[in-house]
Parts: sequence; structure tokens; C-alpha cells
Amino acid sequence: MASASLAAGLLMVPDISLGAGLCTTITAYASDSINGHKFLTENNNYRLYLNEEDLSLVIEDKNTGMIMESSISHDDGNNNNIWLGAMKSAIVLSLINNNSDTTQADLINDDNTKNITYTDDGFKAEIYWNKLKIGMTLEVSLTENGIVARIPEESIREDGSQYFIGTVRMYPFMGCSYLDNKEGYMLVPDGNGALIYLDDKEGRYSSGYSGAIYGSDIGFEESKAETLLWDKYNTITDSEQVFAPIYGIAHTDDEMAFLGIVEEGQERASIDVMPNGVSVDYNRAYARFTLRRMYNQPTSVNSTTGSLHVYEDDRSHSNLQVRFIFLSGEEATYAGMANAYREYLLDKGDIEVTDTSYRTRVDFLGTERENWLLSTTPVVMTTVEEAKAIVSDLEKEGVTDLFTVYKGWQDGGLYDLPISKYKTDSNIGGNKALTDFVLEEQEKGNLVYLYDNALLVNPEEQNATFNTIKQVNKRRYEETTHALVYEKFMYLTPQRSKALLEKLVKSLAAKNVSNIALSGITSSIFTYTYSGEKYTRFDTAESYKETANNLAQSANLVMEKPCEYLWKDTSAFLDMPLYTSNYIIEDESIPFLSLVLKGVMPMYGDYVNFEANKQEFLLKMVESGVYPSFYITGKEASELINTNSSDVYSSQYKVFKNTITEYDSLLRQLSEKTKDAFIVNHQILDNAVRVVTYSNGTVVYINYSSDVQTALGVTVDAMSYVIG
Repeated sequence: MASASLAAGLLMVPDISLGAGLCTTITAYASDSINGHKFLTENNNYRLYLNEEDLSLVIEDKNTGMIMESSISHDDGNNNNIWLGAMKSAIVLSLINNNSDTTQADLINDDNTKNITYTDDGFKAEIYWNKLKIGMTLEVSLTENGIVARIPEESIREDGSQYFIGTVRMYPFMGCSYLDNKEGYMLVPDGNGALIYLDDKEGRYSSGYSGAIYGSDIGFEESKAETLLWDKYNTITDSEQVFAPIYGIAHTDDEMAFLGIVEEGQERASIDVMPNGVSVDYNRAYARFTLRRMYNQPTSVNSTTGSLHVYEDDRSHSNLQVRFIFLSGEEATYAGMANAYREYLLDKGDIEVTDTSYRTRVDFLGTERENWLLSTTPVVMTTVEEAKAIVSDLEKEGVTDLFTVYKGWQDGGLYDLPISKYKTDSNIGGNKALTDFVLEEQEKGNLVYLYDNALLVNPEEQNATFNTIKQVNKRRYEETTHALVYEKFMYLTPQRSKALLEKLVKSLAAKNVSNIALSGITSSIFTYTYSGEKYTRFDTAESYKETANNLAQSANLVMEKPCEYLWKDTSAFLDMPLYTSNYIIEDESIPFLSLVLKGVMPMYGDYVNFEANKQEFLLKMVESGVYPSFYITGKEASELINTNSSDVYSSQYKVFKNTITEYDSLLRQLSEKTKDAFIVNHQILDNAVRVVTYSNGTVVYINYSSDVQTALGVTVDAMSYVIG
């Protein structure tokens, strides 16, 4: 590549004969204009260029001379006007027409006026679609590491009676590429993370990835088990959740990438990642903000008689904002994106470094319930005395400093929910026994947490008439389990969850117990109605955020699958996924979230018990820096066959004792090498070897192949790893 110190005004334009649609990086130098975009402003790292017609952008890296564009530079001739409008426009809307049809609005095909005001670091464009009677303001500012695109809530106008806003996309073709004209990949926030390569997909896929940030909204969706075995057992594993509002594209040949972070409006947004061949031959990734959703409104009390498809009367109200962090050189990779995201979260105070000392997680199940005549009867799986004996036995084997979550400790068993006070099931030993266990283990350096799903209420065990949510169609929400004892659960209102948690914490504090493992509200936000009022996902998230923050002030809090907005209030991430949803469009799974959080907080994976390939699962933990988890009982798992925990098919301590000690020895050794270091690089080599580099210089080589491999001069046995 030529030196960027050449005279200003020189520009190397892409050769169209190499392939139309080069909408990403080319070699460029300081110029008054690039590809129809005029120079607007600059800072120490970047120059910003603007096309006033469609408000598309060109961002030039001053250090490398490379550029990234927010729209296609050249059309391959295969796209209609609607797609061209989407490809070029800074803002693309889907509009609801007369509460039924949807139509696209953009800055190319639809009559609009723009009032553009230039600022020191960017511009502000007041946009109004004249015939549609829709308006909003787009604000773009150049930062030291990228740009921020924002639509203020107060600027959004819907002045007509025919068209209303359904969804909004800002710069949906930022960093796009045409077929395989670029080398690199798109980052997919599926589970821990995945990549879709920018190679030619040859039209194999008709749809891409679309994941709602922080999970689906049960306020609009019905609960159902997708596939049942013998009409009782769900045989499909749920897709992984989007825990963080991020996505990205890397052009590895040009060494330029961006990480997109949805900073505002993420509670009602989705991440869409579309490989080439899905409608058009361009790879693209973007955030899609939903302002109105369709739902089914029953036409009578008996919902089986029919329903209407209607849209929300009122749109959601929030600012819409995406931050694009640009990366270049060696940092223009998914590992660079993870480093940038970690630094971003630390700078904002959205995560805080906690004690990441190695601990093996051994959880216990206290009691469950099974049907008996006209009621239920307890199934006692692990008493406090049995738990103490197991911990003591593990200590004799050298497994010390345990991390334990005690589930089903409460009176009535695991699914007697919600929990409002510290009342231990007498079948496992009662309050005194459990209190002594928690405090005695704490003195020895072990941590014992009491498990609480603060979201669910079991209508068969507790009063669910009040304080439970209804969906937007005013029907009470019921979560169907198709389990053997308790088939349905309901959701508590966020206010009720908060009140009950406060009571529980106060009750525990009276016994000097303060360790809580929180579940339910950590991974679910929803729209709901209560007492005639509608509450949004923004309301739910804000309530849960306040609840978690208050709890963290008075209790030692760890969370099961927490969403990003809760990360700063948890001391550990429980049940970190090590895989993706295995969608066919995904080319590689990567431990992206683990790269972000390793060295910040301890992360614990799903239970080793239920993994078919335990050696591969061990390698996944080694690769991601995640600690192991085991679900243990004193009794045989066969005792659970007639309970809601019938899917726990192997859990007895004597079966897993050797596995626990083996994993503890191996992963503790690795942890001693990495200590509190961050993961700063992660490489996928062609021979199925992955190389993980830590900030303290430790390098780990993981070989997933069935043959001995040599990677970067290091020999690694089949299905094994080496610590360098």
C-alpha cells in the first residue's frame, strides 16, 4: 500500500472491473471529496465525509489511509429501486400503512426535505418525508475512535393518519461487502459469539440471523414447546440469547473493522446479520429498532374463536443511538472488537473488575416435588448434611475454595415460587442447619449461594391472582413447561419481584446470610400490562436494573445469564454459553463474550453433567477461560423421574467425583498461569487449532482435531491443549 504521506487530493478509486459493489475499504488520502462525499470534519484519527443527498458517510483512517463507507459505491445492476434506497440511505424506515401493510421509506425513493446543520464534530439533519408526514432528526458526530449516530426521541414526528413508523435502521449497510470481494467476517452476538465469513455463499441462504437484544418479548409472543416427545418432553433446545447489544464487520485484507454498540433503544432493538444471497448479494450487519409491533388481539373471551392482527397504538419512546468503534491494523479482528468493547464498558463503569480467583462450581439440589394422590410430596435429593459431607470429601481430594449454588433449599422445594423469606425446607435440615453450613463454609474459603428465581410464580403452590403480568392483548401470560408436576408458571411484575427480593434479603441478613444467586429477572425483559396500564421493555429493564443495584449494596450477588445492563452488579456470570445456536449460516463459533469478560469477573459454564462430549467441552472452557459447573445430588438422579427436574438424568456425587477432581486440577493449573489477565488475542488456525493470548504473556494452544497438530511451532496432541 502506498504511503499516506502523499500529497492531499490523491485518491485511488476501486477498479469496477474487479466486481461491483465495493462498499467498504479502499486506499485513500486526504481529499475534498471521496466517492461523492464531501469532507466534513476530522480529529486526530479520522476524517468524516458526507453525501448530503442520502446522508451516507465515508470514514477515513488518517493513520492507514483506508476508508469505510456506509453505503454501496457501485450497483451490480441486479437491484430494484427499493433495495438501492436501502443500500444508500442513512435511515431506512418500515412504515405501517392503515394498520396492515408495511412499506419502506428511505432518503432516495421518497420525497423528503432536509435541513442540515454542521457542527464541529459532525452534522445534524432534520428530515421530513413530505407525503408520508413522517419526520425525525439524525445527529452524527465524529469521535476519537469512530462515530455516533443518534435520533433523539423528541425529534420523531408522525403527523399523518395513514403512515406510522414500524422500525428504524441507521446506516444498515455500514461496512458492507459484495459477495466475496472482501476477506473477513461479520460478528454475530449469538450466545457467546459467532462469525459469518464474507465469502460467496452462492445463494445457499434465504434468510440471515436476527436476534432480539436481551431476548424475545413475551408480552407479544405465546409460550409454547416447539416439539414434544410423547406429548410431554420438549426435544428442541432453545436458541441462545443476545446478551450484549453489539455486532460488527471486519475486513481482514484491508485491516479495517468496526464494532457497533447499540447505546440507546436497545431494549426494543434486534441485531440483523445478513450474508450475501439473502435478497441481495451484499454482506451487511445492523441494528433494527422497533417502534411498533404487531400482536394478536382475541375478539372474545374465548381466544379460540378468533383474533385480529393489530399494531400497537403508541410507538415506543426512547432515543435511538448506535456507536461505531473503528479498528485498524492488528486490532481489526473480532479479538480487537472484544478488547475495544471491554475498554468501553470499563470506561463507562458498566463493568467493574471483581475477584476472578479460580473456583470449581458444585451446585446442589435440595428438594423437588412429585405428584401424590391429591397433592404433591417432597423428593429429597441433597440434605445439608450430605452437602457438607460432599464438600468435605472434595477438600480431602484437594478441591478447595468451592463455589456452590444451593437450589431447592426453600420450603416446598425448587419450584415453590416466589421466595419471600428465609425458610429452609425441613426435609434438608431447616434454617439452622443451612445457616451453619453457609457460614462455616465461608470461614473455610468456600462460597455458598442460595438460589432464587425472582421472576416466576407457581400458581399451583402460591396465590397468582395478583401481582402477575398480562400481555399487551390483556391476556394473563402463562409459561408452559409440559413438565410432569407443574405445567404452568406466571411472571411477577417487576415491582413485585423487587419487593419480595427486598424481604428475602432482609430475612437472610437477620441470620448473617447474604449470598444470593439470582435468576429469572437477569435474562428476561418484556412488555406487559397491569391494572390497566401498559409497561414497556424499557420500564422492565429499568426496574430490574434498580433492583439489582440495590441488592448489590446489601448482598453478595451473582447472576444466572445476566444481560449486559446488569453486569456491573454481579460478582460472577453463571451459565455462560460456550456454544451458539448452531444456525446453518454461522461459519465459526467464537468465545466473544468470554474474551470481553475474562479477567473482569469469573464466568461459569453450563453443567458438565449434561454434555455428551466432555473432552470437547473441557477444551471449550480452556479456550474461553470459563470455569466448570457441576449439578450434584446426594441421591441417585432416578429419584427425579416424576418431577419437573426429570431432565436431570445423572447427578449423584459418586458418579462425578473423579470428574470434578480432574477438571479442578487441570483448570486450576491453567488459572494459575493466566491469573487476573485479560485475553488480548484469539486466533483460529486452519488446522483446527485455536491460539489464545493473555495480557500477561501466557499463550494457550487448543487442538480440536483428531490428529496431532503443530501450531506456531508448538505441537499439540489430538483433542488436547498446551499452555505456553
